[in-house]
Amino acid sequence: MQQSVENVFARSWELLTKNWIIIVPGIIVGIVVGILTGLLTPAAYSDSSDPLGALARLSTRFASSFIVGIIAIAGYIVTQCYTAGMAGAAWMRGTTTLDDGASALRADAGNVFVAAIALFCVGVVAAILVLPTLGLSFFAFYVFFIYTIASAVVGNQRGLDALGESFRIAKTRFVPTLIIAVLLMVIRMVGVFVASAFGWAPFIGPVLAAVITQVVIAYATLVVVGEYLNLRGAPQPQTPPTV
Repeated sequence: MQQSVENVFARSWELLTKNWIIIVPGIIVGIVVGILTGLLTPAAYSDSSDPLGALARLSTRFASSFIVGIIAIAGYIVTQCYTAGMAGAAWMRGTTTLDDGASALRADAGNVFVAAIALFCVGVVAAILVLPTLGLSFFAFYVFFIYTIASAVVGNQRGLDALGESFRIAKTRFVPTLIIAVLLMVIRMVGVFVASAFGWAPFIGPVLAAVITQVVIAYATLVVVGEYLNLRGAPQPQTPPTV
């Protein structure tokens, strides 16, 4: 028996409050990526009197940008695997640990990498069509491929197959998927607003902003994974009895 959208949101919040550890990987990866990006990003120079020096600086900037891009991609893959893997374990068992995320990373990093590249390519096409479609192309991209990472990690689908499964599920169960997508957009916008409200404070502000951002991401992932399992027809999670 499938759960209602309301129940998926409520259960996702319950799972998050019992498994705050889900937000830890995103925070750690964000800190590491931020530090490495800061160290590898060269300072800007305005002196153009030395052509050879300018060429060397340009080469250095290109190389550092390439490395930073690789680090960002690696951070994305690690975060997605850990968060989705832990979310899947939380839905199936009611609890999760970092080991669940590590297992997902070992098993599904390749799937997520291929899926991420495919999502990027489809997203570029959707962005090109934004003006002719009055923004509907990008919204359709978001709705129909919302289950891609859940499919790649929780469903163990190969990269391109994950996109296909997400599209089929969203098309077959369009109304609940649309509701999920719209509500998550609203939640993310509220999360950005709240995080930015704390971002100005010295020292503690960025920390609070990062935690709030990861709470929103973890909750959204739990919702998407829960709905993916729900619509895919997986066994429903057992709610442990209260003592």
